[in-house]
Amino acid sequence: MKFKRFSILLTLMFAFSTFFSSFAFADENVEKPNLVALGDSITYGWNLDDTNGNTKKSSKSFPNLILEQGFFNVTNISGGGWTSSNILAQVNDPANEAAIQNADVFTLNIGSNDLMGAVGLRTIIDNGTPVDPAALQPKVELAAAQLGKNLQSIFGKIRSLNTDAPIILYNIYNPFGPSTDNQFNAFLHSIGEQIVTGVNTNVISPFSNVPGTFVANAKTVFDNNQSTYIIPGDIHPTSVGQAVLAGLATEILIPLLPEEPTVELTPAQTEETTGPVTIEVLTNVEEVLSMMWLEGTLTADNFYNEDGFPIGTAIIENKFEVTKNGTYTIYILDGNGIEVVQTITIENIKEKTPAENPTPTPPVKEPTPTPTPVSTTPAPTPAVKATGYAIPNTASPAYNFVAIGSVILLAGFVTLQIQKRRRQGV
Repeated sequence: MKFKRFSILLTLMFAFSTFFSSFAFADENVEKPNLVALGDSITYGWNLDDTNGNTKKSSKSFPNLILEQGFFNVTNISGGGWTSSNILAQVNDPANEAAIQNADVFTLNIGSNDLMGAVGLRTIIDNGTPVDPAALQPKVELAAAQLGKNLQSIFGKIRSLNTDAPIILYNIYNPFGPSTDNQFNAFLHSIGEQIVTGVNTNVISPFSNVPGTFVANAKTVFDNNQSTYIIPGDIHPTSVGQAVLAGLATEILIPLLPEEPTVELTPAQTEETTGPVTIEVLTNVEEVLSMMWLEGTLTADNFYNEDGFPIGTAIIENKFEVTKNGTYTIYILDGNGIEVVQTITIENIKEKTPAENPTPTPPVKEPTPTPTPVSTTPAPTPAVKATGYAIPNTASPAYNFVAIGSVILLAGFVTLQIQKRRRQGV
């Protein structure tokens, strides 16, 4: 919806301005809302510049100053001498259809030429002679009736293309200030009051009851200020008067903005603690699309990587825990696409200290190393280099055989002697 889109854009830009002092309004990366200004020479900015005349709309005209200079992308559909019939033709012109469809705000300032043409005001001024107001009244009533019909058709066409962008309808101011030293000027002021008061009451004011339509009371703010707000000898606003008209629209638009998102961070524990601290997140955001936190003082961009994926830690049930002191940043994205960041510093987490006289920890018994098996193979006898005379090897096999043979012979001899004596004794 257009009005919702307008609210989002305005909120973003106001937030940018608040936090960065410059959401600057002329920043190339910030999408500007669109304003379509419909009107006569007042909207055109007639006689504000020496060169504007019939060929160039003035950048000082009020549509360019609403909220502030350059806030809107302005499409100025206006012209010198235009009446409500001219505006009706313009809104029905296919060339203006796209601008009307894409508008976030409309301003409509029309009707002065309808009335001045009906009473022949230019002729009256040129003659410099007062006329009978009663003779003018039927002409005024006829012109007012046609103005009312044209306005209804203009509104109907706008709403057929754009259903809910706010329409700011200006009522008609009296360009002639009060005068006590000039009879003709006093007449102009009096007849002006009579005409514009009736038209504003009977034709313009009823549109304030139409949803999405707001009446800007130019008549009241210009009363008794014509010497400052009107170009001398003219009926068009000065640059100051144009700024006043812009201010009326600004006053209407600001209350239409959604409430600025707010975030309040409260630690659940404020006393010194050795445990984690729970941080509670309170916000007036009704529709939260994302709520995350990260350690450090960060911006909204820090919560997304280069590919646009979120990298923060999600906050569940509007609270999260931290285990160490430091600064933490909370990020919220609401249903209007508005991002809010807020920081909190935690300083009450105390590091745990060892208890006094702690029970000594028994020493850890080192495992007995497994002995390396000893080889049973005898180590070879190292060779010894002999010196002097060689010693005979008495344990040689030949000597052993001789000794064994001698013992056997001796045993055989003894046996023979025993047997011989036994035979002799028989």
